Amino acid sequence: MLAIGTARPLMDEAGRQRGAILTLRDDTARLAAEQALAMSEARYREQFENANDFIFTADLGRRITSCNPAVAAAVGRPCSELIGRSISDFVPPEVLERVRAMFAAKLAGEHATRYEVEVFDGDGQRMIWEINSRLTRDSNGVPDGLHAIGRDVTRRRRAESELRESEERLRLALDAGRLGQATFYLPGGRVIHSDALAVLFGHRPGKQMTLPEMRAAYHPDDLERVARERRANLESDRDVFDLEHRVVWPDGQVRWLYGRGRMRRDEAGNPVIIDAVYLDDTDRHKAQEELRRFNETLEQRVAERTAELEHAHEQLRQSQKLEAMGQLTGGVAHDFNNLLTPIIGGLDLLKRKGLGGEREQRLIDGALQSAERARMLVQRLLAFARRQPLKAGAVDVAALVGGMANLIQSTSGPQIKLALDIAPDVPPAQADPNQLEMAILNLSVNARDAMPDGGTLTIAAAGERVGTGHRAKLKPGNYVCLSVADTGQGMDEKTLARAIEPFFSTKGIGKGTGLGLSMVHGLAVQLGGGFAIDSRPGLGTRVDLWLPRSATAAASEEAAPAKAPSNSARGRALLVDDEDLVRMSTADMLAEMGYEVVETASASAALAQLADGLEFHLLVTDHLMPGMTGADLARQVRERWPGLPVLIVSGYAETDGLAPDLPRLSKPFRQADLAASVEAITRQSTAPL
Repeated sequence: MLAIGTARPLMDEAGRQRGAILTLRDDTARLAAEQALAMSEARYREQFENANDFIFTADLGRRITSCNPAVAAAVGRPCSELIGRSISDFVPPEVLERVRAMFAAKLAGEHATRYEVEVFDGDGQRMIWEINSRLTRDSNGVPDGLHAIGRDVTRRRRAESELRESEERLRLALDAGRLGQATFYLPGGRVIHSDALAVLFGHRPGKQMTLPEMRAAYHPDDLERVARERRANLESDRDVFDLEHRVVWPDGQVRWLYGRGRMRRDEAGNPVIIDAVYLDDTDRHKAQEELRRFNETLEQRVAERTAELEHAHEQLRQSQKLEAMGQLTGGVAHDFNNLLTPIIGGLDLLKRKGLGGEREQRLIDGALQSAERARMLVQRLLAFARRQPLKAGAVDVAALVGGMANLIQSTSGPQIKLALDIAPDVPPAQADPNQLEMAILNLSVNARDAMPDGGTLTIAAAGERVGTGHRAKLKPGNYVCLSVADTGQGMDEKTLARAIEPFFSTKGIGKGTGLGLSMVHGLAVQLGGGFAIDSRPGLGTRVDLWLPRSATAAASEEAAPAKAPSNSARGRALLVDDEDLVRMSTADMLAEMGYEVVETASASAALAQLADGLEFHLLVTDHLMPGMTGADLARQVRERWPGLPVLIVSGYAETDGLAPDLPRLSKPFRQADLAASVEAITRQSTAPL
């Protein structure tokens, strides 16, 4: 026993100490409690100092009041430097608000004590701490701080994140490959599968199938084989095996599935789980079946493919021939325009001057008519070469067909009788005259070839009101129907069905391109019209072409009568052309119109004339010239001398690089054409803004 006592002296009456009074108290329990407390504090201190977990306390201002070495090691600073620091100093800025909310929730009595927070380590890297905390209170029970214990869960969370990412990548890979995944638990017959597998069995995503449901979907012819292979796989020591079978979808479709499974075994080596991946293998089986059938008829297919290849080569040769002819024709027509320009211009000037007597004027008129016919021929050549864009306008079909009669008759030959059946009241059609001429020529040539022993070629035209249900599938409205009929061999139904196919021809190799009817059909569709063919073997062929009726009257193709040029001074004109004869003829026309003409043979020389300061009132330039083109010259003139009117003279094919708003005069031309163009651009340049 351990006693603690007190002594008090005992005094007599004289004040002398006679003895002492002793008081003893048993203090064993208190001392034992103090020793136990000291030992507990020592053990706590030892745990506090040596714990791997993070232990720290903080006051209500989130300032650290104590921490163990684990905290110091984690943040890379000794505890002496951490005491008094705010917890906010060790968390990322975006986490700070969350820490404040945790403290506030704790003070509000929230019972949840576990949460995760990001903390900077000594190298400034982020750690994830899992923290358990409780409030500390003073002797009066008032909260005065927070006691927290935490641990580093960074690796665990990163591993979990990587696992989720890996699983997501696996899911994406399976989805991308249209693969279905399933896990079979053999002892209980349970199956877990992906949505993609349900789709492979013909169900909607989300449908969970049982093992009996999956087996019920197997094709009846595959049930016995699949069961036999499954038993063999389970009894073998293989861990990986393949399985292939058909499934019948709920809608009756039959699909082939290919699967690969991996066996998982228990400690005794018995299979307990099968992980399997499936894919739709229907296309491969179809390809194999097609290959089998293909091999059975290989010789026949080789012959057919060889014939197709030869036909394709012939089409290519015809296309290349057509393109070469187009390029050659376009070039010849362009050069011919340059030759016609001085001829027509010179004859026109002679006629205007009234030189010679009546006989000479008659000869000049005849030469002009021939030159005009040559110009129309050039236009047709350019249309054949496809060097002119489709320009739809009002066309007098009767006049156009009449003007082509001689050409069609000479092309058809003496054995073919040409008959024109043109209604007297044919309305104007909305079409491109050049392309329409080419269409009529193509149809006439086809008709001629269908009558090798001669016959009658009839070209008819009339207005027609079209209602609903038209055989050419036309919209209701007013049209002009142009027909080309022959009394030739005709076509059977099989040939008629392919007549408008590009490159299809019955004329034999080297005798036709197979593009004539397809070009006519394309023209009709492009213009908003229709196309139809009627033909019977031995009874001839009739091709009907419907063109939309034009709302405006057709312009006359005859050249406007030349007006006497004004002799009043118009100013100075700069003329640019590299063709001497064309430049000379154009210069004479401009001089007749009252201009003082300065001639140059190139765009660079023209720029030099302008740069010298000489005042000009008009620039007339050819388009295609060596060096700088007329379009480039016009562009520079507009930038440097914006008030100078510019007129481009072009030979039909020269459209590359020409701005849509740039005035242009087509070769060949008469003085009246030149005067009209010049008057238009000069009037525009002087018009008030």
